[in-house]
Amino acid sequence: MSLNGSYRRHGLVATAILAVLCLSVLVAPREAMANQEEPVVLIGSIHRSVGEGQTMGCEKITLRPKDVIRYFSTATEVSFSTFHYESIILPCAFSGKLRRNGVVYGWSINAAGAGYLYPEDGRENLFFLCYRSCAKALPGLMGL
Repeated sequence: MSLNGSYRRHGLVATAILAVLCLSVLVAPREAMANQEEPVVLIGSIHRSVGEGQTMGCEKITLRPKDVIRYFSTATEVSFSTFHYESIILPCAFSGKLRRNGVVYGWSINAAGAGYLYPEDGRENLFFLCYRSCAKALPGLMGL
């Protein structure tokens, strides 16, 4: 084998390796982006409901749009049975509509940190609880 032939083969191998690396750089970010969740976007306004009688200070709580987004970013999605046993339901809640990962949901967040997403397309409801990181991010919601 001549010296020139050896250089050509190594050159072809190097070119092939470079091409594979370039393709992986182009494809990898798209795959990573496809696996990322889209941000939560509120649709419309936030509605507040406070029960009658003993309100336990609920009328003092406010929830801003950024709080709703923070809640659904930090609260933990749980099964219905976990939600049923661990949630605390106070006589006040906030509700509205939002878009999450392309799906429109009705949402509700209770003053003690129990939350729901009701998909408009008929999928199953989602249940959320506000544990330590959520409570730290939204102290006013959990402070009752």
